[in-house]
Amino acid sequence: MFYGLTLMSKNIKRNTSIHMMTVAYIRLFMSIFVLITFVVVTTVSYELFKSRVSDADRIISSLNKSDIDSDFDWSHWKTNSTIDTTNTFVVVKRSGDTFYSSGTKKFLAKSKHSIIVLGISKIEDGNFYFYKTKKYQKIQYAVYLGLNEVFTTIVTVLISLLFILTIIFIGSLWFITRLAKKLSMPLHDLSISMEKLNIQKDIDAQFPEVIDPAEVFILSNTLKTWLTNFQKQNQREKEFFVNASHELKTPLAGFQGNLDLIKRRGKQHPEIVQPALNALSKESKRMQRLVTYLLEIARSENGITEKKTTFSAQDIVTRVTFDFLEDFKSKIQVRVQTDFNIFGSYDEMQQVLRILLDNAKKYSRDTSEILIVIEDGSIAIIDEGQGISDADKPHIFDRFYRGDKARSNVQGNGLGLSLALQFTNKNNAALSVSDNIPQGTIFTIIFSEN
Repeated sequence: MFYGLTLMSKNIKRNTSIHMMTVAYIRLFMSIFVLITFVVVTTVSYELFKSRVSDADRIISSLNKSDIDSDFDWSHWKTNSTIDTTNTFVVVKRSGDTFYSSGTKKFLAKSKHSIIVLGISKIEDGNFYFYKTKKYQKIQYAVYLGLNEVFTTIVTVLISLLFILTIIFIGSLWFITRLAKKLSMPLHDLSISMEKLNIQKDIDAQFPEVIDPAEVFILSNTLKTWLTNFQKQNQREKEFFVNASHELKTPLAGFQGNLDLIKRRGKQHPEIVQPALNALSKESKRMQRLVTYLLEIARSENGITEKKTTFSAQDIVTRVTFDFLEDFKSKIQVRVQTDFNIFGSYDEMQQVLRILLDNAKKYSRDTSEILIVIEDGSIAIIDEGQGISDADKPHIFDRFYRGDKARSNVQGNGLGLSLALQFTNKNNAALSVSDNIPQGTIFTIIFSEN
């Protein structure tokens, strides 16, 4: 187990941005290093070798111009020549005579050489020479030029290049590491905050402020927005469960109270049994409606979607109003100005209309009229009830919101309008509220074109 954790820790360190940037830089630098070294060494070697070839051509040209055919001519050429006799050796052959520069006989006597490539030969003592021979008319010229200076220069250039590039590498590595740490620090801080949120379950945690780089700034703002929405959602859920518990306690308490009343006094006072049973039935319906709303909200928030079909606005309004006629004392009037088709969930839109009609009924007098107007693209439910204050309008679609005191006295659970808004949004529609002049409220469902 410990080995597994250690291995995981090593893998995490290897996958950090600092480590990956450092490794990428080292690989890039080594590639550039090899390329630069190859180019420089090749160029320097070529130029130095070309220089030695030029030296050999110059010496042969000088010999040819001197027209050497006697010891006197050869002595005169050696006297005026500027060649370095320690590493340059010349042989001239003419008509059976052979002339040697200083030290050449000794050099040739003790050294056997073999051509390797491009005139470069290696002798027995391990030194390298450039060998070139040329014949003009009956004269044969041969030149041996030492390459030790060339190799020494190449090695010096190579060492200098290695030293300079090493200094550059160390400095650049230090800079890259610091830059990587600076760039990754905001991400590291965000990761720490997310880890605290995950381990400590502290949903009130805040992310650190990040200004740059821009990508991390955008990520930070996105995470902050997500966390803010998550905190709001969590708060809404807490309030939802508290309010739901409270709303469930009320009918349950009514149940228990009426049952206790029947048990204690039902036999001695049979006249109280029927009212108590009526109260039980009322509380049962209230509880049933509350549970239904809670289940519908849960289904909607869990992404459970109903089958969508195409149906007419007049058809669904007629169906819903027919179901309400028996329970309504208020008069419901339907006015169809322009019928239209709706594409959505028939059951969910039925529920929306039922909630809005039930809401209009609860807050209106029994003798008042409820008007449903169908026109192209919208359905309006208009009542003549007590209306909704401007202060309450922004909150009436919040869960468990009951509004001012006058509306709070009317029995309800504050979930209907919230559920109605959810269903209209799911069906690509909008739900709005406005005042009915001179008195009452208008709820309007506006459907999109599709």
